[in-house]
Amino acid sequence: MKKKVQIMVNVLLAVLVFTIWILSFFLWRGDAALSVNGWEDLKFFTVQSNLLVGIVAVVWLITFAVTRAVPHWLSVLKYVSAVAVFVTFSVVLLFLGPFYGYKWMYSGSNLYFHLLIPIFAIAEEAIFGEDVSFKESFFAALPPALYGVGYLANCLANGIGEGYATNDWYGFLTWGYGGGAAFFVVICALAWGMGLALRALQKPARKIPWEVRK
Repeated sequence: MKKKVQIMVNVLLAVLVFTIWILSFFLWRGDAALSVNGWEDLKFFTVQSNLLVGIVAVVWLITFAVTRAVPHWLSVLKYVSAVAVFVTFSVVLLFLGPFYGYKWMYSGSNLYFHLLIPIFAIAEEAIFGEDVSFKESFFAALPPALYGVGYLANCLANGIGEGYATNDWYGFLTWGYGGGAAFFVVICALAWGMGLALRALQKPARKIPWEVRK
């Protein structure tokens, strides 16, 4: 029963992620804050983290269908992808929501990328996630760390810019490069903390009596 539910959740994640991304890519225009059409939307960590969840869900489904098992490296990747959208969820809730307004941060495609898909992915990892060691928990900080390096490097190389041409689309450099770097360090630490929280949530979830839920 447990695996059947997990399969359905991964199908839901894959369908939601790629359906919303395709609609946003081709059709939805100006439907939400920090949302653009075409390949340019890949500059946002929101889109990258959600696509990571979708890709990992597809890989998980294919791997389980072929081998009827999930290798440990894939379980770790599942964990990392869940933490990545956990970061998206938290940054929107605590920083971008007050800055841009929650109405725009949870409208259109953002309703799915900022709220619904992260909730599904976090819940799946908390309930079905496999054991991830303390050392492996540090991988949770890797996506925001890589994104932060790329974000700051792009601003240094091409300038911050202004208006629609800005390379500081999240406003992280409002307080200068030092402030931006510090903000990304905080986000990486937050991601690691979220990863530890997910590990802690997995323990009580494993006590769910799936065998009686038929």
